[in-house]
Amino acid sequence: MSVHHGEFDKEFQTEIKINGKQLSLNYFIQETLANTIIGFLKTLKEVHENEKIIEIKIEKMKEIKKVDAHTYP
Repeated sequence: MSVHHGEFDKEFQTEIKINGKQLSLNYFIQETLANTIIGFLKTLKEVHENEKIIEIKIEKMKEIKKVDAHTYP
């Protein structure tokens, strides 16, 4: 990411929707969020370096469940 006088390279289009309503994200937040998620996902075996679209859905559960953090659903 090259920075010059408040400008930077935009590599990702990042969106967040809450209950169907899209949040306004400036370019810096879009890039920061995308790079954070991609950096995390690169540690997973199933994710390849050149993925084009990544979708994440977070839904609050109706009730809290006790689980082992190392167990897959």
